[in-house]
Amino acid sequence: MRLLDNSTLAALPACVRRPHYDRPRLEIGLAHIGVGAFHRCHQGEYTDEMLEARFGAWGVVGINLRPPQLAASLGPQDNLYSRTLREGMQAQTRIIGCICQTIDVACGETAGQAIAQLATPAVSTVTLTLTEKGYCHVPATGRLDWSNADLLADLRAPAVPRTALGLLACALERRRANGLPGLALISCDNIPANGTILRNAMIDFAAAGQGPLAGWIESNCTFPGTMVDRIVPATSIEDIDAVSGILGVRDNAAVTGEPFRQWVIEDHFSGERPPWDLAGAEFVVDARRHELIKMRILNAAQSTFSHFGALLGHEFSFQAAADPLLDELVRRMLEQETAPTLQDWTAPEIARYIDTSRSRIANSAIRHRCHQIGTDGSQKIVQRILRPLQEQLAMGAAAPLLTFAVAGWIAYVLRGSHRFGHLWAAVDPWAGEMIRLADDERLDFPALAEAVLSIEAVFGGGFPVDAIVAPVASHLEALLSGDARTHIAAVLERCPQ
Repeated sequence: MRLLDNSTLAALPACVRRPHYDRPRLEIGLAHIGVGAFHRCHQGEYTDEMLEARFGAWGVVGINLRPPQLAASLGPQDNLYSRTLREGMQAQTRIIGCICQTIDVACGETAGQAIAQLATPAVSTVTLTLTEKGYCHVPATGRLDWSNADLLADLRAPAVPRTALGLLACALERRRANGLPGLALISCDNIPANGTILRNAMIDFAAAGQGPLAGWIESNCTFPGTMVDRIVPATSIEDIDAVSGILGVRDNAAVTGEPFRQWVIEDHFSGERPPWDLAGAEFVVDARRHELIKMRILNAAQSTFSHFGALLGHEFSFQAAADPLLDELVRRMLEQETAPTLQDWTAPEIARYIDTSRSRIANSAIRHRCHQIGTDGSQKIVQRILRPLQEQLAMGAAAPLLTFAVAGWIAYVLRGSHRFGHLWAAVDPWAGEMIRLADDERLDFPALAEAVLSIEAVFGGGFPVDAIVAPVASHLEALLSGDARTHIAAVLERCPQ
């Protein structure tokens, strides 16, 4: 089967929407770091629609720092790819054409290409989707983790960066030396105050180089905070085969997602602002209220469904959401314990958001694996579960279901230990340490709970660990040594409605 590319674009079926702008004339004005499925299904779509509404020099250079390498798949396709939205039995496919070039930073030569592109006068805005751990920070405090080997390597060998911070520092230093303006650097990841986290990380990293760059960044670059939303599972071979069948050509970079989308961006740009609002993005003064409700409702529900769903044997998040017991757990946790922490939203708004989030996760056409959502849980649980739990405890309110969600995450990771069945290997920066603790037979459940809850990078930052050690220990014993479903039902029975 021939590849999707410029030569096959015109022959695609009429039901497949193609770019409605003069793509051969498109010039690069944007850069994106982390050209994974989410970016291609979210910001890529917004940029494509922006170009259709008002054509301009807003083509994208995509830069990847981590596998999978995408230049090999997007390059032969002239950087074209398809985006398919699925809900129930419905599917709608379109071609996205906003990416002009893709660079995989795998060696000195390609790193140099990426740095050169970021340092060109034409580029004024850089968006990033790195996942939470890509910011090399401690989740509990938000500051740089100087034990990170990649971060230290970037200080020693800046010309061959391993991290986005190192890559951006090289490019920004070149811009400073050449008298060019700064950049608008826009985090599009689910971390609290993502603009502030990125700003602090960049300035701290630059300051470690002991040159003038840190001060220049502080004076010349902006870091708009954002809230991004669309459920986008990892693309499977089955997805690629199905979409290629629709197209009649092979698309090795296809992405799929749900119809719902939202992008809220703080209006704080160092140069010309890309007109993403023409595609439906919202420019606001402060994105925090949007960020909080999304992380504490939708993302917390996703994590809770995935952790407990895996413990109960569900493969996909939609299956967990369709489980009446888990749906009851998540609904009551959000309504009774998380909702009171969202004081910038009215009760009816929160209720609608909870219902919409549960419905979205239950979309059976989106096959989001529980283990994919469970990846790097230590980087996610702080903003999704721990902060609202901490706020509830500070107000003197009981929060037994948020506490149970913390235990659910710990149990999910510890199921990778030999002591508790070695059912899977959770992908998480702290999984190794947690499993080492679990496999120490000298630790009973209270001691094990206390040891895990003492991991400063996750449970630091003033979190009242002592308040939850006993219930977490009790939950771990029941979840890891008994019937998890029976225990979940018992927890709900004990909690007042």
